[in-house]
Amino acid sequence: MKRINILLVDDEVLIRQGIKSLLEKEVFIKEIYEAGDAIGFRHQINTHTIDLILLDIKLPNIRGHELVSELSVRENPPKVIIVTGLEGVEIVMNLLKLGVNGVVFKLNGYSEIVNAIQEVMETGYFFQERVAEIIQANAHRWDHIPPVALSFHENELLKIIASGLTTKQIAVELKMTEATTETYRTRLIKKIGVPNSAALLAYAYRNGIL
Repeated sequence: MKRINILLVDDEVLIRQGIKSLLEKEVFIKEIYEAGDAIGFRHQINTHTIDLILLDIKLPNIRGHELVSELSVRENPPKVIIVTGLEGVEIVMNLLKLGVNGVVFKLNGYSEIVNAIQEVMETGYFFQERVAEIIQANAHRWDHIPPVALSFHENELLKIIASGLTTKQIAVELKMTEATTETYRTRLIKKIGVPNSAALLAYAYRNGIL
């Protein structure tokens, strides 16, 4: 395996420093760059030659999905391994649909990150058993997986629903009629593809929206 340049993208400095200090000991590492947000990410991508990105998708003011989408329009984009603490089925499936090269869960530890890097650089992909199970169980609905990314207003509605307010109280909060509020809630439930508000909140927590 050739020596490679890696970009670490995580808004938690301690996590970046910890992974970097371990990676620096690996023989396949050439240079390691860091970013904690979208601005830093774009700067590093435009300034350096990056072979592989370790990307945490939960970043301030932007979803990691958006950054992955930005890479898709570049000529010879770097490979991307998602390193996340989120294990929602929808979030994993949406990332796979975007074409990421691998998904590693933070709870699996550093050794799994190294395994992922080596496999991705050698074969082009790395999907551990948990991810393979998600793909197998959801292959039949590949084209119908609900999007994780929500609009600003949809996110605001979710936050208010999560606070436990009644429809009447939500309507006051959003300065809408109760009928309009209920319409928005129903549309959001339909968009996500869940049966009720409780399932909607479960989806939001599972996928790092809340």
